[in-house]
Amino acid sequence: MKMRHVSASALCAALSMMSANAMALELTTNGGFETGDFTGWSQFPSGGVQTVTNVNPFAGTFAGEINNSVPAQNSLIKQANLGVGLVTSGQTVNISFAARGAFSPGSISFAEFFSEIAGGGVSRSVILGNAPLNMNSNPDVWTTFNFSTVTGPDVSGGVTLQLGATNGANAVNSAHVWYDNVSVSIVPEPVSAAMIGLAGLAFKRTRR
Repeated sequence: MKMRHVSASALCAALSMMSANAMALELTTNGGFETGDFTGWSQFPSGGVQTVTNVNPFAGTFAGEINNSVPAQNSLIKQANLGVGLVTSGQTVNISFAARGAFSPGSISFAEFFSEIAGGGVSRSVILGNAPLNMNSNPDVWTTFNFSTVTGPDVSGGVTLQLGATNGANAVNSAHVWYDNVSVSIVPEPVSAAMIGLAGLAFKRTRR
């Protein structure tokens, strides 16, 4: 009887976790660049050093590319103000993407995450991994990144993921970076709680 109870509890937990994962809500638009352009993305500076390419994507047909050769410039693409009205303060957000790149000394790539306040400003900003992205030294080889972070106290303006390529002041600096398969997702907390309760109720009925 005791073993039966433990087995049911373990299975309940497993099914609850599966239900939560299945209910994950994707916030990005065109995270794989499969439209062949920057639909769903914002660029800074606009145009010029950012393109969408079909050469060696991580998945699918296309990938986003930043080829920054301007000294002391931060060139970036971002998914901005995602999940307005859906994301809540203190909520866990899961972020994943693939990246590859070629860098001269003094150049880096990075990923930043912002909790946006409606009307302007942020309530929290995070450099994912607390450091520049550590990619494979071979610029043709993709590295996958997975992060979880928590939103700030005010997300009335949604959340923003920013992917960049930054050069130092040296005139020969260059940062050539490719990004693909970008995902920003949440598990809506009320749905997760409901799933857990329903899973537990189902097992109680089964045991009876």
